[in-house]
Amino acid sequence: MVLLGLSSVGQIINFETGKVLSRFDYKNSSGDKLEGLKSDVYSNLGAGARFPLFNTNFHALLNANYNRYGAKGSDPVLGNYYEWDVKYIGVCFGFDYEFNRPEVTRNEQHGFSYYIRAAISTEFLMDGMQNLNNQISNLKGVEEFDRPIYSARATLGFNYYINKTYILFGQYTGGRSFLIGDYANKEQLRFTTHSLSIGLAINLMYFQ
Repeated sequence: MVLLGLSSVGQIINFETGKVLSRFDYKNSSGDKLEGLKSDVYSNLGAGARFPLFNTNFHALLNANYNRYGAKGSDPVLGNYYEWDVKYIGVCFGFDYEFNRPEVTRNEQHGFSYYIRAAISTEFLMDGMQNLNNQISNLKGVEEFDRPIYSARATLGFNYYINKTYILFGQYTGGRSFLIGDYANKEQLRFTTHSLSIGLAINLMYFQ
């Protein structure tokens, strides 16, 4: 995602894909949890930009992402089966710090670096399906799913500098959604996510 209208000096754009495992944490209006839910693993996509701060190893970042979350379970006592499959798009804003960044030597840059990242994301439902005892329904308009998801995310990752323009990266991100507002005596749904992804970054300062 190239951010139009911003200077490309020092700007790094990135594209990534990977897998995300999600866990649903649901409580009804009485505070009772839905037990026995199993997580599903689906694909995720992302694109964004990073901007160095004050010529340091700190960066600000802004990403757009697509995530698919799923869970399924059953109640052996009542004989119920339930499954959810939801797709979200969102934006993520945060900061990272890069360790051991290779120096540009003889107009070339090679080697590994590592980074840590903290970010906040907001996601919106694109599409969603609920299967309750083989009765399938659309989740658009269902309050627990069709409202913005706010999440805190932490990332550990590494970069491999192919040269000063192109950078391969891999990362692990853990996230936990949180609720904003008064949810006393209301249904509550939170997501815990674990994702692994790989991608390509392009330093626009050197791109030709």
